[in-house]
Amino acid sequence: MKFFRIIYPFLFLLSSFLLSGCIATTNQYVDLKDEIYQLQLKLNEVQKNQADLSSKMDTLNSSMDALTSKLDETTNSMSVLGQRLDDVESNLSRKMNKLSEPVYHQPVKVSTSAAAAPAPPAPVISDNSSGPVPSKLYQLAYSDFSKGKYELAIEGFVSYLSENPKGELADQAEYYLGESNYALGKWDEALSEFGAVETDFPKSELIPASRLKKALCFEQKSKIKEMKELLGSIIKDFPNSPESFTAKEKLYTYRNNNDK
Repeated sequence: MKFFRIIYPFLFLLSSFLLSGCIATTNQYVDLKDEIYQLQLKLNEVQKNQADLSSKMDTLNSSMDALTSKLDETTNSMSVLGQRLDDVESNLSRKMNKLSEPVYHQPVKVSTSAAAAPAPPAPVISDNSSGPVPSKLYQLAYSDFSKGKYELAIEGFVSYLSENPKGELADQAEYYLGESNYALGKWDEALSEFGAVETDFPKSELIPASRLKKALCFEQKSKIKEMKELLGSIIKDFPNSPESFTAKEKLYTYRNNNDK
């Protein structure tokens, strides 16, 4: 009995300690479970946002594809119209050149009779303009370009521009001169031709595309600062263009993977 009287207080303290430890452990478990639940809610929200973002990106890409397709159709239509206008202008110019040439008359004998003198024969006009029409020059050059015959394409586009420096297709010829040089790895020549699109044809619809290709030329030449400046100018000056979308993607990718 005396032993139990001595040990009982110790047993009571020990049981109280163990009980309090169990209560604390239970509370911690509840708190941990609640934290896990809150984290799960946040994770679900993040996953939902990612799904929404992915859906929006898919919709945006589809819209961009449709826009690009319509832009290509419009560009083709404008190209055909430009070819016709070039041909009309060329034919008109040739006719004007014919009219401005000297007119040679056959000698007319003067009649001594009372009858009226015969009318003079029709004037003979020489035709020295036998070159191909502008649309043919452009079509041949573009055909060579599309077949990968870039050297021949360059000759063709240069020939077109020499004959029609302000023709309806001149800005396109200048642009594809840049593309041909770019395909051959002639970065400086390509930069010059792409730059000429904007300087010589300030109202051309090909300016955004020309700036984008200039940016790619700078990238090939490891001039990253110039490349980023051009990409930024596309986003600023042509925010709704397909090239602006490409420029944003290029800058984003470069900043995350290749920033120096």
